[in-house]
Formats: sequence, C-alpha cells, structure tokens
Amino acid sequence: MPLKQLNAQQHVAATATSGKNLIIASAGTGKTSTIVGRIAYLLQNGTDPSKILLLTFTNKAAAEMVARLKRYFDAIIIDKIEAGTFHAVAYRWLKAKNPHLSLKQPGELKTLFRSVYDKRQFHRLSLATTPFSATFLYELYSLYQNSTLDTFSSWMEERYKEHISLLDIYQDIIDEFEATKEEYGFASFNDLLILTIKSLQKEPMEFAEVLVDEYQDTNTLQEALINALKPKSLFCVGDYDQSIYAFNGANIENISTFALRYDSANVYSLSVNYRSTRHILELANRVICKNERIYPKELKVGKSGESIPPKLLIFDTLFEQYQTIAQNIKASNTSYEDIAIIFRNN
Repeated sequence: MPLKQLNAQQHVAATATSGKNLIIASAGTGKTSTIVGRIAYLLQNGTDPSKILLLTFTNKAAAEMVARLKRYFDAIIIDKIEAGTFHAVAYRWLKAKNPHLSLKQPGELKTLFRSVYDKRQFHRLSLATTPFSATFLYELYSLYQNSTLDTFSSWMEERYKEHISLLDIYQDIIDEFEATKEEYGFASFNDLLILTIKSLQKEPMEFAEVLVDEYQDTNTLQEALINALKPKSLFCVGDYDQSIYAFNGANIENISTFALRYDSANVYSLSVNYRSTRHILELANRVICKNERIYPKELKVGKSGESIPPKLLIFDTLFEQYQTIAQNIKASNTSYEDIAIIFRNN
C-alpha cells in the first residue's frame, strides 16, 4: 500500500489527524506520494471516496494521483473521488446544474469585451488621462477577479489613481460585459469559480476532506472557493519558495498565514530531497537561508551516487558566454541528448 512506501516525515503527514493540516513540501521531497498516501489513509479508515475532494493545478497532476491510487484500490472506488483542477471541478458541478452553460476561451471573451468597449467613444471626451485599451482593461479585470474580493472601483483606485475620472466608464463597460455573458450563458474561467462560490452559499456541499495541491500558488478567488466549501478537514500541500503564479494573482499569504487563520492548524515539513544531488542541495540551502522564513526549512539529501558541484561562470560579453558553453559541450563526454541549455528568456 502507498503508506508503506513513505519515509518517516511523509508518513506522519499522510496520517495526520483530521483538521486543518498544512504540509510544506519542498521540491523533490515526495509531495505527490504524500498526497496519494493521505487519500489511501482516508480510504483505509472508512472515508467515503465520494466525500474526498482533490484540487490540483493541472489535470495531469490529478490524473497521475488517481492512476497511482488505482494500483492499490479498485477503480470503481477511486473514480468516486472528486479530482481535478479548481476550474475543471467547478465546471463539472456547474454543468450538472446548468447544461446550457457555455465556457468561452479568453480570445472569444476579449472579442466580446472589445465590442462593448468600442461603444464608448472616448475620442469625443475631453480627458486628461489616456484611457486603457480594451485588451489591457480586460486583463486588468481578470487579474482583479483573481486578486481580491473588494469592488473593482476600489481595487483600481488604489492602483491607478490617475484613472479615477474614468472609473465610472470602466465600471459601465464591465457591467454591460457581465450582463451580456449572463444573457447568452457564457462563462469565463474566473466565472466558473465565482459561480461555484455563489452556488455553494445557497447549496452547501459536504466533503470529509478537501486536499489542495500547490497551495502556494492559490489566489484569493481560489481561497474563497476553499472557504465556501467549509471543509471539515483540509489538507494543503505547498512550498512558499516555489510560488510562480504571482502574475495571475497568486497570494502567498494563503500559505504564510495558514497557521494564523486556523487556531488548531498543524504544520508538517518534508525536507528529504530525492531529486537533487548533495552539491546542489548544499548550494540551495546556502541560498534559501538568506530568505525571510515563514516556516523553518533545510533540505536533506535523499539521493545517493556521485555528483558534480555547480559552477558559476562570469563573462564580459554574451559572445564569450556562448562560445564557452559551446566549447564545453563539444569537449564533454556526455551525449548531446542528455544536455539541457536553459535560457532566461526566448
């Protein structure tokens, strides 16, 4: 069974008492194995699989965890678990209630938004500030929905004071955009979460436990959905040093304030890294020790074998850098297909 394959730290986390549990899982420390072990533990202790909700950031991650569980449990049991991304799960629930709901891609909605925007003839107005373009205003509105539960006007006023005189017009555009979507039964990805939250407020759903993967990348809207579920038990797994979705409104405070928001919260740490070599982890520890700590962290080596220490090479010119990289590759005994070159940008 999955629990037998866990190390001591993973096992303690996977078998934690029901409640508000946060697992700090650094890269390569067996996050997926721990989540799979947790679900196995719940099932072994009689939890109804249909009362288990697993929320992930990719459908691939959800599918991988479900596939692992099916190695140990009958597929009929595992298929009862509600698993998928926040948006995929919300879409399934909403579709069951409203088969006519139509999820639209961002490109389609931008076209609709632009058609609403273009009705406002800004060029006829005497404005001290150049209005945001339709595309930029749409992106701002999407970011707003993910970032806060405040009103759009107050959110904008805090960030773009020079556009205060335009806020009523912006709001009017958004109101018409939302009304048009509702009229035609259209929904954006953000709408899936917003509509699900509203639905849960009217018709609560009871889950024995809600598990959240990559918790460090949840945004305010996703956290609001978790809260709307009012889970009896919450099992969140993440690492504050790996948050990469700030551009989409990811709120690091969701993970950093977990123990403050839940008085009885338990925090567990997975520190044995099975992915990287000793030299890489030593370097990583020297770097992260300079970070402002939310929860204590020190990565430990779980991988044996020889390793090559990392090197930092500094060049005066890009040409010199590229030339040295090419020469090192040519002189290397490593097969080309086993060499990766990672660029900062395209």
